[in-house]
Amino acid sequence: MPGSDQKINYQVRPAKSIERKMLCDLIREIQLIRVDGEMRYIGLGAKYFTDFLLFHNEFGITDMISIEAEKERQIRYDFNKPLKCIQMWYGTTNEVLPQIDGFNEKMNLIWLDYDDTFEDTMLIDVETICRNLDIGSMFFLSCNYSFRGEKPSEKMVSFKNSVGDYFDEKIEKNEYKSKNMPFIIKKLIDNQIHKTIKMRNRIDQSLIEYLQLLFLTYKDGAPMMTIGGILVDEVLKGKLKNSGLFGKYLFMSCDEHIFSIDIPKLTNKEIQLILKNIPVTEEEFLKHEQKFYGIGYDEICKFEKIYRYYPYYSEGFFNT
Repeated sequence: MPGSDQKINYQVRPAKSIERKMLCDLIREIQLIRVDGEMRYIGLGAKYFTDFLLFHNEFGITDMISIEAEKERQIRYDFNKPLKCIQMWYGTTNEVLPQIDGFNEKMNLIWLDYDDTFEDTMLIDVETICRNLDIGSMFFLSCNYSFRGEKPSEKMVSFKNSVGDYFDEKIEKNEYKSKNMPFIIKKLIDNQIHKTIKMRNRIDQSLIEYLQLLFLTYKDGAPMMTIGGILVDEVLKGKLKNSGLFGKYLFMSCDEHIFSIDIPKLTNKEIQLILKNIPVTEEEFLKHEQKFYGIGYDEICKFEKIYRYYPYYSEGFFNT
């Protein structure tokens, strides 16, 4: 979205912050399974470069590419670039991704964190990525999943206009409801992934597969979704399946299950109270409900799902 960093401060979105920390846990586990420390990160930095700083600090990545569509803002983006190791590539993702090479030299992590509503250009990017990524590399796509229209028929028309030739006529009109849009988008992304990999396997005589790792939704304003995974061969697929990774993290998904980052509205005192009492069953809660001072069990459950990644903000003074 041109100018989206003018409207959104990427550094203080709580749900986004939680998502980033979850992604770090996932990447760390994949690195341990692959026993490979070399990594390149490709993302959309905007002027905050929040993800770049995080991944550099967490994993020591020094090979980074930031794709910036707004060429006219190059001076400002170059000024805000926080690390020398970030290469700035100016152009749309459709223009830049096909120009990047070296995908077989190291593990690649690609996160196309769009602010726009899902559209056909994103599926073009998915095809480019799946044609080039090597085994063991990961990619994730985030986008807005809201579409104009109150009625399913109206949303369907809006969605069709956005995805153009990728529109799936087999999806029933009554499926186009707000709560179903992530599943409809996932279906188109999955189709694009599997079609591209099937063609690649036929041409290269290879046996590459896509294994989904994430399918989650969150809302810091607009309803957003993130989906993605890893390219594997039989050996890596077996390692991942035998590692117990999918049973370790609630936020992971290899199927249609959506993990929702749903942050309850709690004060700091309420958070401390919950932390001192979790895990707590519903039976235990009902037995001692009075000691929770009106906090609902549903709020406790929501917080328990994300408390390890919950961001704490405070106001400070910097003398620059």
